[in-house]
Amino acid sequence: MIDFIKLINDIKNQLNQQNYIEFTPDQLLKLRLDQVQAVVDEFHGHALLKMPKSEIDFFSWLKINDPDIWNDIWQDEDDMYLVSIDLLPHFIEGGLGFPICDLVDQPNYWFNTRLIKPKGMEELENIIVKLENGVKVSVREAFLLEVSTRPVDIWHFCYHHNISVERLKKVVDDLVYQGFLVHLTDREDLIKYLDI
Repeated sequence: MIDFIKLINDIKNQLNQQNYIEFTPDQLLKLRLDQVQAVVDEFHGHALLKMPKSEIDFFSWLKINDPDIWNDIWQDEDDMYLVSIDLLPHFIEGGLGFPICDLVDQPNYWFNTRLIKPKGMEELENIIVKLENGVKVSVREAFLLEVSTRPVDIWHFCYHHNISVERLKKVVDDLVYQGFLVHLTDREDLIKYLDI
């Protein structure tokens, strides 16, 4: 359990010393959702958060596996891996990681349930039956299932499931072609679907 008053004081000291907030992996594991929201409310608009090491490791992978995407996000950043404190909920246990959904020069590959078409919802029922019967699902089925449970971009999915980016881009193309999924590549089109 975290001493929340001490944590807030530690955060204020960090801000005075280094101009950003950094949490240890242990703190991120122990923070409750109400405490996370209290930190966001307290420091919203005037504090940056350093991404946890696990997310920095992901971005190191991304820099190698899809450098154009990494460059779209970080190329002009002076404060690499510092993000808004508002993203803290994405980095706690079970969080989604930094949402890659605002690319400017590259196509976005970010999805949530609202981008699954009715035909895709029908396919999900078949996927769930497969899983209930102990049948292994394909990458295509696993990705559609994950989109149905939480917002996801293809790069985090590839990283966590050890799949090549090019392979998953082909999977997305197939899901779109089959009428299961809507793929909005432009950030302006994607904005109304964001629930982050």
